[in-house]
Amino acid sequence: MTVNLIYSITLILSLSLLYGFIVNYFYANKMTKQILSGALFAGICIFGMIYPIYMDSGVIVDPRSVVLGIAGLFGGPVVAIIAATITAGYRLLLGGGGLYVGIGIVIVSTSLGLIYRYCVKKDWVKINLVQLLLFGLLIQVIVLIISTQLPATAFEKILSTIAIPRLVIFTLATAFLGLLLKNMDDRQNTEIALRESESRLSHHLQNTPLAAIAWDINFNVTQWNKTAEKIFGYSADEAMGRHPIDLILIDTSKIQIDQVYKDLLEHKEGTRRSNYNITKDGKKIACEWYNTPILDTAGKAIGAASLCEDITVRKQSEQLIWEQAHYDSLTGLANRQMASLDLEKEIKIAKRSNKSIALLFFDLDGFKDINDTMGHDIGDILLVEVAKRLLNLTRDVDTIARLGGDEFVLIIGGLDSPSCVDRIASNLLKKMSEPFTLGQNKAYISTSIGITFYPQDASDPVEMLKNADQAMYAAKSNGGNSFQYFTPSMQQNAVSRMSLISDLRIAIAANQFQLHYQPIVNLITGDIYKAEALIRWQHPVRGLVGPIEFIPIAEETQLIVDIGDWVFREAAQQSARWRTAIEPSFQISINTSPVQYKNDAFSAKDWLDYLDALKLPGDAIMVEITEGALMEYGSSIDQKLFDFRDANIQVSLDDFGTGYSSLSSLKKLDIDYLKIDKSFVDNLAPHSNDLALCEAIIVMAHKLDLKVVAEGVENEEQRDLLIAAGCDYAQGYLFSKPLPAIEFEKLLKSR
Repeated sequence: MTVNLIYSITLILSLSLLYGFIVNYFYANKMTKQILSGALFAGICIFGMIYPIYMDSGVIVDPRSVVLGIAGLFGGPVVAIIAATITAGYRLLLGGGGLYVGIGIVIVSTSLGLIYRYCVKKDWVKINLVQLLLFGLLIQVIVLIISTQLPATAFEKILSTIAIPRLVIFTLATAFLGLLLKNMDDRQNTEIALRESESRLSHHLQNTPLAAIAWDINFNVTQWNKTAEKIFGYSADEAMGRHPIDLILIDTSKIQIDQVYKDLLEHKEGTRRSNYNITKDGKKIACEWYNTPILDTAGKAIGAASLCEDITVRKQSEQLIWEQAHYDSLTGLANRQMASLDLEKEIKIAKRSNKSIALLFFDLDGFKDINDTMGHDIGDILLVEVAKRLLNLTRDVDTIARLGGDEFVLIIGGLDSPSCVDRIASNLLKKMSEPFTLGQNKAYISTSIGITFYPQDASDPVEMLKNADQAMYAAKSNGGNSFQYFTPSMQQNAVSRMSLISDLRIAIAANQFQLHYQPIVNLITGDIYKAEALIRWQHPVRGLVGPIEFIPIAEETQLIVDIGDWVFREAAQQSARWRTAIEPSFQISINTSPVQYKNDAFSAKDWLDYLDALKLPGDAIMVEITEGALMEYGSSIDQKLFDFRDANIQVSLDDFGTGYSSLSSLKKLDIDYLKIDKSFVDNLAPHSNDLALCEAIIVMAHKLDLKVVAEGVENEEQRDLLIAAGCDYAQGYLFSKPLPAIEFEKLLKSR
């Protein structure tokens, strides 16, 4: 009987071969695989029941418990149910005294296999030799227990003849068959995963936005995906077996490219490189390549794989971005950043060759006037023409750059001596003064040029640009249409200027300003019902600083807007106090800057609202604006002056006679007062030209219904001549110097 058991087990082992075939052949069709596997397990069980070991009439011993336990463990519920159902059906057909026990063995074996499978899924147990032996032993022990339900004679025969061999052989068979099937399943799962991975990889390579190309050891194409076809224009059939020199390379010898390939294979490391390639239709494209050697199991290079991206559009965009970052869009000249790079390059060359570099910083005199009078479009045309003229006046090796606005620089390298720059600068001044034709218009400008040298003045681009800018500023301060060489004193002046700007910002926040008041005297009555507010800066270190020192800088930096606002509010508060304490009609005159009117942050409404808050009428304040500013910035000033006039704030034209205002402007803006400049009053004498001019101004003003204030009256003769000429008001040191508010109030009360 033991031999028969071993024969049965041999039959079972054939199961593994058939099971492996089914799993491998039908791996993609899960349902078919499960049905066939279930039928296979059932077939083995039936075959065993056809050739069983007979214990008694209708009582048989066969390996179905082994097969069905394994079916439950490896096949899963569907396979196990199919196998168990078919096996139980056949056992039902056989009938006999062991029918119910036989059916029970089918159910128990299958159930134990499924339970073991569930425990494996939960990771409670493993499939290994020890646990398979325990599993097989458990099945056989339970089968033996179930067998107690057989007729007594049959059970006694089983115990006496086959129980022990059955426990041993079927347990070992379960473990051995389980290990075989586990090994087959593991290998099959690995193969399936590999096939699926290869399929996914192949699909990915065919549809990736990168060209995927494989090369053999001789650098001939072995794989060419759809993107490679799209990028280079060759189909896979056209590309296969061909060397890149015959396909996509430009001006490269086969020896060179083969050496690159050889280096890749020898170093066995991936490389990344960008180069230009050519397509089938001859189009030149920029490509980025990622190359990796393909190694065999021994680590020997047998080819290479490449991923390629067409970066032509990206390269073009990068080039465009680079040009936009380094060149001026209006003139096409290098911009500030490019000028700095060129300066760095020239400095490196100069260090090696022991040469000098000259940097000329240009600013166009009168460009703002052209912009204001002819419009910004004409201004842009002028800048383009200036760029063209500068290019024509310089060498190809020199760099011309536009830094912004109307500022240009010229970089001249390779100088043996700085002395030749004098001639170059003089010629540039002369040529730039010649008229520019702008369509139907002609424009005349001049140029201010600042000049600095490497290595004499500076050692880096930033310092050179700063020095040249300071020298240009000095040339412009001297009236323009000239050039100025950088000197160390300019740096000191610039540092002092920056310090003053910084102190000005602090002064606003720290309330370091104060107003002094100079009386405006009625020449007929001698009354003082008006005063001009004059700002002073109480600097914590410098002491009292006059406006002539800081107002120009405040205007350049736009700080004048905040300072002017402070002056207005302080004067308004003081006017309110003196109207209450001294004279209800008292009026304070404040100076305003054209920069205030041009700045969007300055609003006439804010001032009018402040007067309302103080319950002050408009005539408590008078605003003064210079004659020159009125003409230069007329359009940007007019509306805000109209707003003041509408609110009954009077307007005074300061420094009259020094500018070029027209009578139409006086009438249009409804000016209230003219202030005769001090330069006319200084030399007043009987029968003098200055007296004649003053008399003419007074007569004209009165004809226009304007009042006249004479500034700078310092002696009685000047006063008397002005009274005789019919002047309305006067101010000057004859009456009083500007005084702090407390002292001024004492002056008023003393009168």
